[in-house]
Amino acid sequence: MSELLIDVGNSRTKWILAEGGHVRGAARAVGHDNPTGLFEEWGGLRSLPQRVRGVRVGGGEAVAAIERWVADHWGITPRWIDTPALGGGIRLAYDDPAQLGADRWLAMVGARAANYLPACIVDCGSAITLDGVDSQGRHQGGMILPGLAAQQAGLASVAPSLPTAELATKTPFLTRNTRDALASGHLHGTAMALQGLIRRCMAESAERLTPLLTGGDATLLARYLDMDVRLRPDLVLEGLAAVDAPTG
Repeated sequence: MSELLIDVGNSRTKWILAEGGHVRGAARAVGHDNPTGLFEEWGGLRSLPQRVRGVRVGGGEAVAAIERWVADHWGITPRWIDTPALGGGIRLAYDDPAQLGADRWLAMVGARAANYLPACIVDCGSAITLDGVDSQGRHQGGMILPGLAAQQAGLASVAPSLPTAELATKTPFLTRNTRDALASGHLHGTAMALQGLIRRCMAESAERLTPLLTGGDATLLARYLDMDVRLRPDLVLEGLAAVDAPTG
């Protein structure tokens, strides 16, 4: 069965086509401020999906717009994924599994489907999440810290006179102007923090964990890491393709 898979985040929507439990190609991403662009892409698909499934951790207005467009143009009601205590071969460690975003659970499912367990999974989005999973699919727990966009927004709110930093792929460690100094702090600081957290996660495990980076800023941050990691930018959607989960 062909299907359209959707990941509605805090600032953008990612989507990909899938069939037989596997994604096809690379995901595309469109900001919530450009719903017309998103729907133009879907309207240009050569063949219509038979099913639409998604995960939503933000973008309430975006979710409503997606539901209307899909119903109006394809006659399909999207199925939104909830987080189960046990599903997709993953047993969550949270006391209340509903508190853990479905995107984090699906990233673990994706890691399992891609044969990367045991793993330390870092999802680099508006928020950065880190989760440890053992070889049996048992979640060891996780943490949440601000992502690059959240860092910039937070700093702008308390120090509005500072310039906006351009987060480039080649930002020097020590810089000679304020704009570059901010970029260095965001990029090198976040990368060094992630290195320490990943190494701590690996050290506390009795198994040899595979460090996995996913999410919108994964490729950028990986350039600043001084360690080997596996890049899987679309891991959440890979997990969604692999599992037919409880819906809401």
